[in-house]
This record gives sequence, C-alpha cells and structure tokens, in this order.
Amino acid sequence: MKRTNAFTLAPTDEHERLLFEVSLGCAKLWNELTYRRRQAYSSYQPIEWYREDLYQKYAPLVGSATAQQIINKNNEAWRSFLALKRLEKEGKLPSHIKSVKPPRYWKDKDGKYKRIIILRNDCYSIQDDKIKMPKGLGVPFKGRLKWFGRQGRAEIVYDDLSGEWRVFQAVEVQPSLKPLGFKTCHIDLGVINLATVWMEGWKQPIAFSGRNLLHDWWYWTRRIAKHQSRTKRVNSKYSSKRLRRLYRIRGRRFRHAINTMIRNMVKDLYELGVSNIVVGNLKHIRENSGENSHRTNFIVHNFWSFNHIVQRIKDVAEEYGIKVKEVSEHKTSTKCVRCGSENTDHAGRLFKCLNCGLEAHRDCVGVLNMANLHNGGTAIGVVTHPILLKWEGMKWEAKRLMNNQLMKTLEVRIPQASTVGVSDGKVNNSPRR
Repeated sequence: MKRTNAFTLAPTDEHERLLFEVSLGCAKLWNELTYRRRQAYSSYQPIEWYREDLYQKYAPLVGSATAQQIINKNNEAWRSFLALKRLEKEGKLPSHIKSVKPPRYWKDKDGKYKRIIILRNDCYSIQDDKIKMPKGLGVPFKGRLKWFGRQGRAEIVYDDLSGEWRVFQAVEVQPSLKPLGFKTCHIDLGVINLATVWMEGWKQPIAFSGRNLLHDWWYWTRRIAKHQSRTKRVNSKYSSKRLRRLYRIRGRRFRHAINTMIRNMVKDLYELGVSNIVVGNLKHIRENSGENSHRTNFIVHNFWSFNHIVQRIKDVAEEYGIKVKEVSEHKTSTKCVRCGSENTDHAGRLFKCLNCGLEAHRDCVGVLNMANLHNGGTAIGVVTHPILLKWEGMKWEAKRLMNNQLMKTLEVRIPQASTVGVSDGKVNNSPRR
C-alpha cells in the first residue's frame, strides 16, 4: 500500500537560499514546458513528450535527475488532460467534472512562482533527522517519519502562508495486520450524523454526530465572509493571505475530526473481529439535493465530502487488512425496517412507518435496512435509536467504541427506544445523549 510521510524542513539561511534557487529553476522549466505544449495543443500539433533542449538547458541549474522528474510530472499532467478530453468528446466525463482545462503554470495570481522541487527516489536519503539531497544539501527537518518502506518520489513545497518548506515523501509499505475475525460492519454516511455504524451482534447502532462540526464550520464561514467583504471594500481584492489562511483553518479542523473518527472507528472494529466494511454510496446526493433548503444545499456542496470520507475509510482499513465495499443506499431511509412498507413519513431525523407504527431514528433505519439488504436480514431485534458520540474539539466523547460501559449499553436493550420487531415504543425527535 502507498502512504505519504509529511514533515517540515528546518533550513539555515544558506540552505534556504539554495532551495529558492533550485525551486526557481524547477518552476521555470515547468512553465516553459507547459507553454510549448499549450501552443502545440492549440495549433493541433503533436505534443513532444521529451524535450531534450529543455533538459539540457535546466539540468545544470536544478540537477539532471530533478529536471527529468519535472518533465515526467508534466507528462503525467498532460496525459491525464488528454484522457479527460477524450472522455468529454465521447460524453463519458464524470459528473463532478464540469470542464477540462490544460495544466496550469507554476505561478499564482500575483505572478509569484510556485516553489516546488521534485526528487527522484534514488537521489535523496533520510538519515539522522536530515534529508540529504543533490547539490550537497543536507537539511535537518522537524517531525517524525510515520511510514517506513520502499521510498518513492519526494516533493519539497514552499508554503507561503507559514513560510515553511514542507516535504511529502511517497512510501510503499506492506500491511502487517490481518483481520481477527470474519464479521461484517455496515456504515451509513450522512451530514447531521457523519457516520451511523452497526455491526453484526450489536443491539444498538452508534452514530457520530456532526452537529458540533457544523457549528464550527459555520463559525469559520462567517469569519471568512466578514473578512472577504472587508477586503473587497478596502483593497478592492477578492483574496488575501489572511483569507487563504482562514480557509485552511476551516478545512483542517474538519479533516482532523474526520480522520480521528475514522481512525478510532476502524481500530475498534478491527479489535472486534471485523473483516468487511460495507459503506453506503451517496455519490448522487448533490444531484438529488435541489428540493432541500438553501442552507442544506450549502452544507452538502461545501461542507460534506463523501469521497474524502470513503477514501479515508479505505486507506485506514487497508492498514488492518479489512476490505471495504460500497453499496447503493437507494430507499434504505424511506423503507420500514420492521414490516418493509414504503408508506412512511419523516420529519428531520424522526422516521415513522404509517403501516406498523414504528417510530425510529432515520439514520438507524438506513443502516439496518442496508444490513438486511446486503447481509441476509440479520438486523432483527435491534434498538432503532443510536448511541450518539459528540466531537469535543480534540476527541470524540467516547474514545473507544467498545469500552466496558458502552459494551454494557450495547448488550442491554434500552426500553425507551423503539426496537425492530419487539415493541412500538416511541422515540423523541431530538437525539438522546
């Protein structure tokens, strides 16, 4: 499996001067190569995949291996662009891609060069908290390496917001863990509840509430809007360094909560003997959100990222040898999990069957219907109201899904909540904490 080590350099003044010189040469090579290929493409001329003249021109400035890697990376970008143009011509372009544009230059809107250095896997080494590179550079770095294995290409990128050089090293490692059992877990993804989890043998699903994350996301969105308005009014600009920093803070806070949730969840499922995870596929949620409110649409299109969450689940599960499968969630939240009737109604998170009278949490109905559909109807006698976990800023309220207290809760049915195939007890519309 492929992973990435990310760490920050701690260069001296002389190191930083050399890094800026090499990165300037890399940017100029990329821009000149991109310009020539744009001209060839616009004039319907064949694209030359290896430019000997540019290699000879920039190899003395950035190093022969680095010049080669810049050309290879540009080739990858252009081959991807041409492949997407062919799909667009055939009408097979993915729905989330609205337009296909050629690779961009390594320059920002202010005309400043993007500082990127690409190192071939055999042209650098990491020893004694230093990364040794061509040109005799041995730069110390901060942080610890997380992954060890066969090293791949490394990219050194200058972050102008923090004024730091960051290194992203590709590493190929072999998974060392194997599943402890053969159980199957089902996960229903959503916005209000980021993930509702149910595993074979549980008496009650578990839901990771996204309400605190939504409040935090709206707080930073209001700060962004306020600063954007001030920047436009005072400086007649739509962007600034502070505005980009606010966007970064908002995204990092959300991703930190998501990564923590998935890491804890998959680790606990592994310890419980799960070998397969079934995740609901919601890739058409954006096309089906037109009937919702403006606020809901804004959340779906800007806050909630289905692909990011699913990919993180796959990446973490791969470390534990767990397989992940995506299945359709069509009608899983509108069909009664007890009697199978589609004569149902819902208000917010409350689900009600007009046929048998079952009142339940909508996300629980979705994950249990998914289990019945893809696991042979094993979700019988399960409480249809979830145990709610909240994000407290740095951790989820229950650090381990299966601690002793929570295990007892899962083993004992809660009499106040509706249970599939057991009673008609009612559930409050507001989630129980």
